[in-house]
Amino acid sequence: MFKIITLLAGFLSVLSGVSYASDSVDLKVTATLEAAACTPTLSDGGEAKFGHIPVGNLSETQTNQLGSRFLTLTIACSESTPVGWFITDNKKDSVQALTIMNPKFNGEDLSDASYEFGLGKTAAGVNIGAYAIYVDKSNVTADGNKISMLYKPGSGSWYASGAGEIKNDSSYIYAAEASGATDATIVSAQTFVWPLKITAAVQATNTLNISDDTSLTGSATITVMYL
Repeated sequence: MFKIITLLAGFLSVLSGVSYASDSVDLKVTATLEAAACTPTLSDGGEAKFGHIPVGNLSETQTNQLGSRFLTLTIACSESTPVGWFITDNKKDSVQALTIMNPKFNGEDLSDASYEFGLGKTAAGVNIGAYAIYVDKSNVTADGNKISMLYKPGSGSWYASGAGEIKNDSSYIYAAEASGATDATIVSAQTFVWPLKITAAVQATNTLNISDDTSLTGSATITVMYL
């Protein structure tokens, strides 16, 4: 509302002093057409497989920890270019806030739902649980050289990653700068390698109340962004 009022006041001011004002302004549209094309791939077909889990082996009253699986995100470009990536949780409406044990590479637990991703729902519509994604930031590479992980919330500034955490917010972008650098200059390379740790947990079976086979249907989409 205040911006609209200010804009109208500016128009009135120009009209009252028309003999001193220009009657035109240039509009510029700019972009860079990238010659490089980059393709993201995940190891193991992009599937973190936790196998068949007998319900009878799970706790009726406590959160059940399913452990971790490891995947590698590789971004391959046709020529050296600076890129980042972001992730979209396709099951975000099924996130169940709970504690996930040891998802971080430093051994710490996670109890913040904003960093948890959905595992789907039971037939009765109950959220099954959640999983977390962490980057092994000490082993991220660009063309074989170790690099430092950065993240940017939306249109904000770049920051050094703390524990390699991935937030369940598609406005967060992840990229990297040269190891030891402090100026947040994004690295250009042809091949980026991001080792990922996926750790899952499900609710107590008394809460899930399932009698038939139930699949964990976690799904997220990783998208490359040219920087």
